[in-house]
Amino acid sequence: MKLLSSICVLASLFFINNVEARWIPKIGTTWNDVLADTKFDVTKEKAEVVEVDYETSADKIKYYHSYGKKVICYFSGGTIEKWRSDYDDFAAVSGLVRNTYSNWDDEKWLDFRVSGLKDLLVKRMKKAVNNGCDAIEIDNMDAYQSRDVKGVWSNPITADDTVVFAKWLANKAHDLGISVGLKNIAGLLPQVADYFDFAINESCVNYKNECALYKDFVKSGKAVFGITYGKLEDKLETMCRELNGIGISMIMKKTQELKQDGIIFNGEEYCGSGFSNGFSGHTGSSSVNREAKEDTKKTTTTKKTTTTKKTTTTKKTTTTKKTTSTKKTTTKKTTTKKTTTKKTTTKKTTKKSTTSKKTARVKTVKKITSKGKVKKVIVIVKTVTRRKKN
Repeated sequence: MKLLSSICVLASLFFINNVEARWIPKIGTTWNDVLADTKFDVTKEKAEVVEVDYETSADKIKYYHSYGKKVICYFSGGTIEKWRSDYDDFAAVSGLVRNTYSNWDDEKWLDFRVSGLKDLLVKRMKKAVNNGCDAIEIDNMDAYQSRDVKGVWSNPITADDTVVFAKWLANKAHDLGISVGLKNIAGLLPQVADYFDFAINESCVNYKNECALYKDFVKSGKAVFGITYGKLEDKLETMCRELNGIGISMIMKKTQELKQDGIIFNGEEYCGSGFSNGFSGHTGSSSVNREAKEDTKKTTTTKKTTTTKKTTTTKKTTTTKKTTSTKKTTTKKTTTKKTTTKKTTTKKTTKKSTTSKKTARVKTVKKITSKGKVKKVIVIVKTVTRRKKN
């Protein structure tokens, strides 16, 4: 018995030592999306977190880490770009690759209900883990809102299908020991919030009360990274109204091209004494020791701020992509797509509610690199998939 007990103890210690603590961003952590910037200079970056394509090399990610940055890696789970190195693997799965994403000839929708997709996405997750990414962001989950799907497929993807898929993605990422962020689809937060470690939203300030949908998510101790496109002088009043007290770490860029230049938006500085960033009182953890089988998570936390349930059509944003990788940024309702030609990282954002698609082209807005004090940059490596709304 003593021998058996000793073996059990040793086995337990071995297991515990091999469960790596995955990184969990704190509320208020600053970030920058540099997915399309082939000349990204980490030595000048002030943000703590950086987002890049999941195919970014291990050496580059290690270099970013040496400057104290955390890296989020991007890829699309709801579409496939023709220039991707694994495109043929996707095309070989019967019924998986469907029609073209409107206005994006090099990108197609995926029927993620087809079982053959899971193995392909696990390979991408493992690549991100092996390259040293701290977290992943999976884009284009909003097929259930897209007219490309709803109005064309005989058996279109539904919101319920999306909830099942999102939970599987989160659990699988956690099984592999990596943090995962929910991209847009804020309307499904009540069903999937407990499964994700943080969230990324594009252009919520453009839609009344959309940013507020994340309030309960933030109250639960989870960070939300946001991005707004346009000129500060044109958006300031709206940003001050929509972000007040919500707790979203917002950045601003003049265009939807994901380059390094931009502004780390501090509402307490830009909006005055009546504004609260919503960060106080939150002490999110930087890492968590847990194995993730989050199926037991409280799905019952349907804190639906149903008042803001938008039935907007999916939107897509494009991002310029680096040679050999394209990345999409899903911009909610702002159908924009960050185009990045295959060798030009493209990122797309799909967002509900029809909106114009993003064209990649940045003009300096007050460099994120020069705004505020930020210690680390988390590099978000995304799979560039251009997203645009229908």
